[in-house]
Amino acid sequence: MLKVFAIASLCAAAALAQNNAVGNWQFVDGTKTTFITTTEEGGQLKAKVTKVTKDGKEDPSAACGKCTEANKDKPLAGLQILWDTKKDGNNWKEGKLLDPEGGKIVKGAVEVLDGGKKLNVKGSIAFLSKTQVWVRVP
Repeated sequence: MLKVFAIASLCAAAALAQNNAVGNWQFVDGTKTTFITTTEEGGQLKAKVTKVTKDGKEDPSAACGKCTEANKDKPLAGLQILWDTKKDGNNWKEGKLLDPEGGKIVKGAVEVLDGGKKLNVKGSIAFLSKTQVWVRVP
């Protein structure tokens, strides 16, 4: 019986390790906090903004003002900001990342840190890059 429990525990731990980029996250930038949910769909890691707060209060007016085309002036809440990623071990690479602040779609990569407690989310164009640290929330 103990052997069966040990095998089941190892299988569950392996499954969790494969998906430790999946979950609920927050990114804090001054008085603004962006809440993001990541999911794995069709072998891709995807991310959507779930809510934006400013000074601790929900900001329903937060929108993608600098975005173009279909995302122009769309509310940030519900906006997909990461897609087309490819799994690379425990991390994700070669995806597309929407930068709502600049309105541009850039190359996106996600690195899992601290055993899945944090994500390094890197957006880049050519040799320029910017990284955000997203922290897991319950």
